[in-house]
Amino acid sequence: MFFEQEEILEQFQNISNCQIPVSEQIALLESVNWNLELALIQYWQLYPRRANFERRDVSMATDNPSNSASNQRSWLSSLFQNTEETYAPLMPGSFPITEERQPSKLHRIVSATFKWLLDQLVLFVVVPLYVLLRILGLALLVVIGGIVPIIMKLHPGRYHVIRKNADPADMARRFIVDFDDLIGNVSRGEPDENETGDLINQADMMEIQRPDFLECSYSHALHFAKKDARWLLLYIHSENHQDTKSFIQDVLINPEFLQFIREKQILIWGGDIKDCEAYQVANQFKVTRLPFLGMLCLTVNETPTASGVQQSDPILSMVCKIQGYMPNAQVLSKLEKNYNKFNSKLESIRAEVQRLHNDRQTRQLQDQAYENSLRRDRMRRMEEALLQRERQEQTRAATLREKWLKWRKSTLLPDPEPANAARIAIRLPDGKRVRHNFDKNAKIEEIYAFVECIYLNNVEISDSDTLERPIGYNHQYKFDVYTVYPREIVVVDDDLSIADSQQVYPDGNLVVELNSEN
Repeated sequence: MFFEQEEILEQFQNISNCQIPVSEQIALLESVNWNLELALIQYWQLYPRRANFERRDVSMATDNPSNSASNQRSWLSSLFQNTEETYAPLMPGSFPITEERQPSKLHRIVSATFKWLLDQLVLFVVVPLYVLLRILGLALLVVIGGIVPIIMKLHPGRYHVIRKNADPADMARRFIVDFDDLIGNVSRGEPDENETGDLINQADMMEIQRPDFLECSYSHALHFAKKDARWLLLYIHSENHQDTKSFIQDVLINPEFLQFIREKQILIWGGDIKDCEAYQVANQFKVTRLPFLGMLCLTVNETPTASGVQQSDPILSMVCKIQGYMPNAQVLSKLEKNYNKFNSKLESIRAEVQRLHNDRQTRQLQDQAYENSLRRDRMRRMEEALLQRERQEQTRAATLREKWLKWRKSTLLPDPEPANAARIAIRLPDGKRVRHNFDKNAKIEEIYAFVECIYLNNVEISDSDTLERPIGYNHQYKFDVYTVYPREIVVVDDDLSIADSQQVYPDGNLVVELNSEN
């Protein structure tokens, strides 16, 4: 070790006051290339607790004896709290070190006592209180459940239950029936089945004239109004409301009101607040008082832009709301005012809807005509292809038949010797009689082939013809051969020879008859 290294080691020991072996100190200095500052920093990081103990010993050795009172106070405080002492390292710039101490015995006893008291408080105070509240709540629920039905029976007209899970169309029809019962209306008779009902004038069959409510759901009523660009009037009431009967008598069945909705061709839909659909409609339009009348129509929103005014798509909007009882004159005045305000725009929308409908129908007719034309062309092409295929099949069959006839004529047996001959007389379909001697060893099919090739088709063979049997062709004779007496058919047989057939051997008298289809 050099002299400079010994000086650095001595300085390291004086500054750090370390108690580790000298060999470890030298290894620590060599790891940082004998850099004293880096060695001190690395020492504080590797041995923080040892360094703090050394610092504590130094500070306790240098303390003044007059600090004994403060030491006693710190000792007493340590009995009641879990203290943590933080020591600053001797080397400036390094991290402070926190030393945790175990809690004292008295601190543990006090903590356990406090926890036990808290558990006893929860067990004897909170739990009984919770159980008592649950019992009171259950008792209150039972009492309310028993009292409410009794109150509803004592005052049946004041309370109602909203009807759910019913068909909207059935609810609309039930509302109309209840409305007629409410005004004492009866039908004059059955409607004529030959007359098509109108949405506005069907109520003429009733004894008391009333609005012709739509017998459909609210969504269908909106669909009708939007599809035809028409006005839609909504009416919602409650049978138990004090103003319902007076509003019906003064407004709904008033001739002036009926004339107004019929002249303006206004659709009207009604519902009772007890029905779930009418209840939802009332909530949708924030109805606060009954009876309620609302007028809807198609409107557009106009937005001015740099390129001009842009219009949105038509939407159904509530343009007039009448809540609570109101005299007929005031109702008609309000309805007519809003009708005149929005009807011009609705007329233009209706014209546009009609134009689009006409264009759609025209397009549909054109598409239908085009489809029919395509269908006819397709059928014609299919028929032409079928006819062409049939002609090709017929031509191919005729060609194969002709080749077979030429081949079969070339294979007819020559006239045999008289001793081996069977003398057969044949009467052709045209009345001509033919006599021919056939070889008795020939097959019965030889008679058919002779008639087919010689007399019925008159086949001529040229030198350029290829006399080969067509492959895949099965010839069918288009005539039958019968014996004269007794009349029996001579069956075409490739296995039976003429000599073995008593019908034609040794002599035979035959008649050729064409098939009925030929």
